[in-house]
Amino acid sequence: MIRRLALFDIDGTLLTTSGRAVEAMLATIAEVYEAAPGHDGYLMDGKTELRIVHELLASAGRSREQVERGLPEFWGRYAAALERRVDPASTTVYRGVKELIARLSQRDDVAMGLLTGNCEAGARIKLASAGLDGAFAFGAYGEAHEAREELPAVALDAAERYVGRRLSGKHAAVLGDTPNDIRCARPQGLRTIAVATGRYDAAALAAHDPDYLFPDFRDGDAVIAAIMAD
Repeated sequence: MIRRLALFDIDGTLLTTSGRAVEAMLATIAEVYEAAPGHDGYLMDGKTELRIVHELLASAGRSREQVERGLPEFWGRYAAALERRVDPASTTVYRGVKELIARLSQRDDVAMGLLTGNCEAGARIKLASAGLDGAFAFGAYGEAHEAREELPAVALDAAERYVGRRLSGKHAAVLGDTPNDIRCARPQGLRTIAVATGRYDAAALAAHDPDYLFPDFRDGDAVIAAIMAD
């Protein structure tokens, strides 16, 4: 019987596309909105892609209404741009990730899902490039809400449909590499498992008081123990 949910972020937590996804987003913004927003110093880490698009285009003088009108075209073109740019050669999977996912997939008491700022199509493309496609049974994605803190409720609803009953609070863990991953879990009372493989080092993550903190996922026994802890 499934007793725990492991809700994984993607970028910075499982893998990096070495800047290819950012290239795809900026190219698609230029195609759809005819804008070239400055992005030097702009941090995308831990934000939903919907928020990123709104913030970048606001900086380029586009109104919310203009952005919303272009979104249906944007998402389709963005997925196509990712398909052209993201591949196994440009994707790096962080240490311990594949082993951890393989071990969790063999357990019948854990369900793995996604809680990611990526749009759903982009998430699938990135995971496929990393050889992780098919590993996650459900998810909450970055086109659903601008605010990252709205995604845990979406993930829990999707998990309930998959599992057949509600699991929440400390029965679910958010695994991510940014302060936003930690913060978004708090309103739902979810366990927080931070990993220092992205932009933020261990000290920066520790300042946000996650329940557990790891340098990477190589110690699979410890990570699994954190997911399963009472």
